[in-house]
Amino acid sequence: MGDILVRDVDDLAISKIEEAAKKEKVSRQVYLKSLLERVAHYDVFIEERDRFEKVVMASQKQMEQYLRQQSELYESVSRIESILYLLLDSDAEEINQQLTELIGKVVK
Repeated sequence: MGDILVRDVDDLAISKIEEAAKKEKVSRQVYLKSLLERVAHYDVFIEERDRFEKVVMASQKQMEQYLRQQSELYESVSRIESILYLLLDSDAEEINQQLTELIGKVVK
């Protein structure tokens, strides 16, 4: 570990640092060391947070794509189901008419 020497610190700043150190029941040196280490680690925290946000955004995009695909699949299955009901419950003329209507909807 290295040492840091800071010169010409304002008297008000020193008194505030001493007050804060007393509140935490530590020495001024321990208080400042802790404060400096927190400041130094803050950048690491921000980098990790940014990486996490990118992963979350990528996951969200994948989920949205998956939901679109599922919706399209559901629509296709519904059309097939309609065609099957037509084939099982209708006569030939009615089947042709309704298939033509369904095909027209699919082509649009």
